[in-house]
Amino acid sequence: MARRFVEAGPRLSTYTTTLFDYRFGVRGDIASNVQFDVSGGYGESENAQRQSGNGTLTRLRQAALATNTATCVDNSNGCVPINLFGAEGTITPDQLGFLLGVTNGTTTKTTLAQARGLLSGDVGFASPFASEAISFAIGAEYRKYTAAVVSDELTQRPNEVLGNGAASPDVSGQYDVTEGFAELIVPLVAERPFFHSLTLEAGGRVSSYSTAGTNWTWKAGGSWEPVQSIKIRGNYQKAARAPNIGELFSPAVIGLDNSAVDPCAGAGVTAGSPLGQVCAAQIVAGGATPARAQSLIGNIPLPSAGQINVTTGGNASLGVEKATTWTIGAVLQPQFFPGFSASVDYYNISVQDAITSPTIGDVFNACYTPLQGATSPGCVAIGRDPIDGSLNGTASGLALPLSNLGRIKTDGIDVALNYNHRFGFGGLALSFIGNWTNSNKFQATPTSVNRECVGYYSVNCGSIQPEFSFNQRTTLTFGVADISLLWRYIDAVRYEPLALADDIAAGGGPLDDFRRIGAEHYFDLTTRFGVTDNFDLTLSALNLFDNQPKVVGGSIGSTAYNSGNVYPSTYDALGRRFVASARLRF
Repeated sequence: MARRFVEAGPRLSTYTTTLFDYRFGVRGDIASNVQFDVSGGYGESENAQRQSGNGTLTRLRQAALATNTATCVDNSNGCVPINLFGAEGTITPDQLGFLLGVTNGTTTKTTLAQARGLLSGDVGFASPFASEAISFAIGAEYRKYTAAVVSDELTQRPNEVLGNGAASPDVSGQYDVTEGFAELIVPLVAERPFFHSLTLEAGGRVSSYSTAGTNWTWKAGGSWEPVQSIKIRGNYQKAARAPNIGELFSPAVIGLDNSAVDPCAGAGVTAGSPLGQVCAAQIVAGGATPARAQSLIGNIPLPSAGQINVTTGGNASLGVEKATTWTIGAVLQPQFFPGFSASVDYYNISVQDAITSPTIGDVFNACYTPLQGATSPGCVAIGRDPIDGSLNGTASGLALPLSNLGRIKTDGIDVALNYNHRFGFGGLALSFIGNWTNSNKFQATPTSVNRECVGYYSVNCGSIQPEFSFNQRTTLTFGVADISLLWRYIDAVRYEPLALADDIAAGGGPLDDFRRIGAEHYFDLTTRFGVTDNFDLTLSALNLFDNQPKVVGGSIGSTAYNSGNVYPSTYDALGRRFVASARLRF
């Protein structure tokens, strides 16, 4: 047999192709102050993902089914026997090559068709206290979305591709929306004492979704400049978001998410106790006999690799989620400080009927804190493996259905500062964009905990939202070249206190060193050279000081955000790297 050398570990190749993209547009004047714009288009794109190096369950079973070290019981596909209980180093390149000798993948195809008509201009007259005419826009739009995911046989089989979590069955769906909208901008006062300008604006939109029905949204706002260098602005609006194709039509699948604890695991749970009875009932519901279930109590293992099975999928009955948002702020451009500008805005966002699913902590608490009866909805939502009683293996795990029962609320302050100055030798540009988040609360269902996630991380909070964060850039220009330093700051965060209390109650909890991530500072240095009038060369050193992310363990956050033990969704997981790019203009 030829010797095969392979690199262990999964490898992913992704190819995105625009299959078709056609757009058209016609513009013209109806009158001197009114214009029309008719446009539309159709596009198709395809994203193909191919994986290798994962291994498959079928090949692992085939390799393990052997009566000697030379041949498998089934020698098809060049099977090489494997001894899973051998000493360190006994898995050979040939054995590994057989296990990893297949590829799998999915192809996602999306289309968008749209048509839009717009009338815009002014009404031909102005407010008695302003010179600029009242302007308007009114129009209609139609859009149709389709999407389909097609997977190969390996990817569609549950648990077949090792390490991939959920299977990816074929899915397709579509919906369309017809909308009408109108907007009005009214300059009320201009060039008057204490009223350099006063402008009001309003708008409305009605949307009819083929899946979620008809919905109205609107906004009202305005700005006031008492003097030329100060603007005060505000806005209030009712916004909405309809469910997308994945949220509507994805089939139910059993996948993996992170959790290091299981209230039923360990020797501390005894048969016949109230908790033991609930755990046994969940095992019986998974397919075990009552006697087998009772024998497993006290011996249920902790989640494998800090992961448990979860059942997720779309919900064709989802409706529109609705938000109420308002902002108020000010813009300063002081005449005594040329080149400087600043803006400060407070925002408040509240989402009702949010399209959400329960968190892992929500599902555990609904059954175990306080302990419910075995037939309660909260306990029935947890399915266990009939072989060992765990939340792994063939268990359906925790049910995480999508619904419109969620509520999200956040508020905070955004700050932007800019300064530009020309010197004899060149120029200096300073910019600062910062955010302070006061609150970011999430409640998945009316019976779920209303969680505060600002400054916290856990399986119950999504992407990390620090209390403070900012980007500050300093750019020096020298003739045709400039050098720029970007400073990125992320405030310190810590493990969610409610999650810690739940973990301790279940007999677990993360290591002390995993309960806090310190403040992080990243610096990116970029230099641009204008080689010619038409050619620019840019060299960058990203994460200049090679800051390494804090390791917090794979079970700390949800798989979507903490896949890799280091929260790569928030922190730089790659270290220092160099980038060179060129731009040529014709």
